[in-house]
Amino acid sequence: SGWAVLAAGALVASLLAVGASPAAADTDVADNTADTSACVGDALGDQMFTDVSDMHTFKDAINCIAYYGITNGTGDGSTYSPNQDVTRAEMAVFIARAAEAAGFDLGDAMSAGFTDIGDTWAEAQDAINRLASKGMISSGGAYRPDDAITRGEMATFLIGLLAKTAPNVTVTSTGAILLGTGGTAAEADDYFADARASVPAGNDAEISAIYELGVTKGASAAAVQDDTKTPLDTNYEPFGTVNRGEMAAFITRALGHTTVRPTGISAQVDGSDVVVSARDGDFQPTAGVVVDVFYTDTSGVDLAFRANGSCNEVSSFTGFGMHVCEIESSDLVTGGDGDATVALPTGHPAVGGTTVWAWTGDTGDAVNSSTDLFQLDIPEDAAPKAAARVRVSTDFGASKVHLGSSVLYTVQLEDSDGKATTVGTDSKSPAQFLVTMSTYAIVGTARNPQGASTVVTLPLTTDADGKATFPVSGLPDPAPGTKADKYEVDIHIQPRQNGNAPAAGTSGSETYYIGAAGTATAPGATGLVPVNASTAPADRGGLVFSTGPRVSAAADITITIEPAAEYAAADARGASNRVTVSVTDLYGDPITGVKVTLTSNAADSSLPTTGTDTPREFTVGRGGSYTYGYAYSSASAAAEVLTADIADWDHDGDGAAADDTTATPPETAPLNPDAVTKTVEWAQDFNATGAALTGAVLKLDTETNTIFTGSTGTVLVVSYDSNDRFNVDGSASTYAGFERALSVGDTLTWVFDTSRTGSRRVNTFSLT
Repeated sequence: SGWAVLAAGALVASLLAVGASPAAADTDVADNTADTSACVGDALGDQMFTDVSDMHTFKDAINCIAYYGITNGTGDGSTYSPNQDVTRAEMAVFIARAAEAAGFDLGDAMSAGFTDIGDTWAEAQDAINRLASKGMISSGGAYRPDDAITRGEMATFLIGLLAKTAPNVTVTSTGAILLGTGGTAAEADDYFADARASVPAGNDAEISAIYELGVTKGASAAAVQDDTKTPLDTNYEPFGTVNRGEMAAFITRALGHTTVRPTGISAQVDGSDVVVSARDGDFQPTAGVVVDVFYTDTSGVDLAFRANGSCNEVSSFTGFGMHVCEIESSDLVTGGDGDATVALPTGHPAVGGTTVWAWTGDTGDAVNSSTDLFQLDIPEDAAPKAAARVRVSTDFGASKVHLGSSVLYTVQLEDSDGKATTVGTDSKSPAQFLVTMSTYAIVGTARNPQGASTVVTLPLTTDADGKATFPVSGLPDPAPGTKADKYEVDIHIQPRQNGNAPAAGTSGSETYYIGAAGTATAPGATGLVPVNASTAPADRGGLVFSTGPRVSAAADITITIEPAAEYAAADARGASNRVTVSVTDLYGDPITGVKVTLTSNAADSSLPTTGTDTPREFTVGRGGSYTYGYAYSSASAAAEVLTADIADWDHDGDGAAADDTTATPPETAPLNPDAVTKTVEWAQDFNATGAALTGAVLKLDTETNTIFTGSTGTVLVVSYDSNDRFNVDGSASTYAGFERALSVGDTLTWVFDTSRTGSRRVNTFSLT
């Protein structure tokens, strides 16, 4: 792998052309978003508004506020009028009803000194006066009940609501809005430039607070964007109006910070945990409720219950009490907030998802057909693990880069198991890094000892897939008439301060240097792991940008062997495989006109035998490669070693010394690089052995239900299906649970059973 850097001007151009991801990233992740929602279970039931279709953007939010009695609809109640602007009178009613649903007592309605609400309908008058009397809005003067409420005014109402109903929002005696709880509570540290420039300071603080709480994301892109600095990259548009559909969304996002949840038992995912809520008929928390929780892989839901509604133990339920599907003293108990939290074990959500059930009853009750079960389906990717390290990779694998070319690098978040994840260390937000790229001019054969000629710092924020990319290009050629190496670089990647990224090194503070001479290698499981960095020249910083020769010595030629299958099932009748042999130069470009050979050490292969047969030479195509098809005819396991070579290469045919090593293709004296080898493991069918065996998992394919296991030269291929028996870590497992637990390196024990299920034998698989 090579590593490279851009000059400032080239960097901007390359980013526009290739794109550092994600484009137009948010300045900061909102720091105080709600982990759970008020809109879950029954609160999402269809309220049958005729003007709110199933595809409406705010359908769930509208149904949710109707469930909690925050809206009764419009007209005769059959419509909601989602596109109609919200008036200031309507806003007061929305907020008053929301406060009551969240358990806050607004008290009796008393005049708050407003001079223009006498003609407003009674509930609106009461709502306006009650909100003012509780300090949720200002008192006295003109209220303007029929005016459309602005986005700036809406922020005032929402903060007034949350200051009374949310434990993480506090308004101090001086008017400061603190977000968070305990000693960590602080004012918002982000703001919208258009709001700060146009509204009073108090309203600006309210707008900033609802951003940090995740209630708003802004309305439009800002004219000037810099995701490393405040202000935010979006405008708030404080003087814009709000329609009823939008208002439903704003209110439901705010309610997520309160304790309001549907009546009865409900459950939802909070990061990697399941939160079970118990609420009374007024949506208020109920403490001390015993809750039974059990779950299974979603693929097994159809087998979960018997005809009488009782739990089917065969489906391998797992619960959190002594007995699954029964109310007992060891079950979860809700706390003072009406919630009980339990973490799903490692491996869940499962491949294909996990389904969780929660319910309550009297001690000794067991699940039956009349039990009111709350079912929560958790998708496979619903609760990604926090990033523990970062993998930095590039598809470019050559030693040098043509001046004027670009190389793209990818940063991928990984969890503690080495699997790709989408979130940083807080388990819910993107991660942020700073990439510093330093360019060094090459003088003679060494880089300039006076230091970097150009240093560029690039902010990166990971996208929805936990990735970020950055392109690199070379500087202009300082000496166009000279064929030589021009530049080399260092790349430093460092977590941005407060950027939710894994530590760059094991101590959690140092910068990690990729490809820099004399610096650290990969710092291990907790740090940045560069891919292919070990192939970078030991005496150089990174990739070298060059206009020099493509080939001047045999070592400049690279031969690669790529089998279509490195693990394949052997077959006495003949199993097929395909192998591509490629030839490239220092820049990774294909070399054409070269004759290649491919031989095998295996007598059962249709390829010529290495060291015995005279192989036929084939000329590579325009892509610098030739693909061989061959057969392997044996049922026994074997490690087949393939050898690829090229004939002495005298491109111009004159047999003379090198003529012009810069030509395309290069003209050289005969060059013969060392041959290369690749091993293909032919695996014997396990069922042909008829014995109990143990081995490491070498490769698995869940699409064809096959596992390759064993050791070099004695690999076995094992097939499995849902009729087999499965155990994981000593416990019975479902078919889906077994597949989820499979990974390369695990130890697999399987037992051949002479009994049959229908027309086939049954295997028992155990995985540790």
